[in-house]
Amino acid sequence: MRGVVRYCVGVVSDYGVGLTALGTLVVFFALFLFGDANAVVVALLDVDPTAVGVMFGLVLLGYSVRFLKWEYYLRTLDIELSVRESAVVFFSGLMLVVTPGKVGEVWKAWFLRDLEGVPVRRTVPAIGAERITDLLALSSFAALAVLLYQRSIVVLIGIAVVVLGGLIVLQWRWLCLRALSLCEGLPVVGSHVTELTALYEQTYALFRPRPLGVAMGLSLLAWGLEGLAFWVVIEGFGARADPVLGLSVFGLGSIIGAVSFLPGGVGATEASMVGTLIAVGYARPVAVGSTLLVRAGTLWYGALIGAVVFTLYQLRSDPTNAEANQTPNPDTAHRDEPTDRNE
Repeated sequence: MRGVVRYCVGVVSDYGVGLTALGTLVVFFALFLFGDANAVVVALLDVDPTAVGVMFGLVLLGYSVRFLKWEYYLRTLDIELSVRESAVVFFSGLMLVVTPGKVGEVWKAWFLRDLEGVPVRRTVPAIGAERITDLLALSSFAALAVLLYQRSIVVLIGIAVVVLGGLIVLQWRWLCLRALSLCEGLPVVGSHVTELTALYEQTYALFRPRPLGVAMGLSLLAWGLEGLAFWVVIEGFGARADPVLGLSVFGLGSIIGAVSFLPGGVGATEASMVGTLIAVGYARPVAVGSTLLVRAGTLWYGALIGAVVFTLYQLRSDPTNAEANQTPNPDTAHRDEPTDRNE
């Protein structure tokens, strides 16, 4: 049984992006059939090209705002990097947005370690904080869908309770430090209490009221731009819509995709977006066509940007420094962690 599990993990690790791409093709094909393939093709051919261009522009602007949040977190943690190096790390990480819950973006910590020698433990809190504030921002937009279109609020309440409860516990510094000190006598964990305490202190700093407020403002702006991109796409099909519709449907679909923990939310996100649009009165070809476009313009557009940036970085790096040009390997990084702890 363990051999089967290891084999499956290895397949996902080696072919994760390819499997996500294959899954996307299957989902897109199913949506074409659901929306009447001929009608969907006609709708896509008739879409306003200006709307598609605006969509890509808004999404790119959203990525830029998320980069500002990344920069803010690095400066809060006193990690000094040039803007160019920081941008290379951040945008390269976009190629892993297709991983379940975007957890693959933690790869940025190892990339930054290989690029500038920054210990992994120093940057992991920033990546975790990115994901949490993203989740909170998207939940805010999803709440609009729940309120306006009378969808089930159970999932959103569950997410809010878990996230907000976790934030409250994180800010209870005495309790967290006490819990860590009690772990010193435990096997395995006990020998890492010093490193875990340092990790907690950095996480605590990122979720203080001021950093949390700044990060939330940037998250709402960044994801709001992607929600507006969805609205623009729907309008591009000649259908009447409003910005609130784009924000709420995009937010709800993104949250459902995240909690499904499917790679890139493929399947769950599309089903939510199409289902909600149909529920509020849009024709199937418009619902399917707009969802296909916005998913290509967010999920795979980001992955493409990340792949291009990382490839250009490799090409421009010193060709004699072969080790620096290799993609950081998390398995190798874990073996190197004792060295990090001595820094």
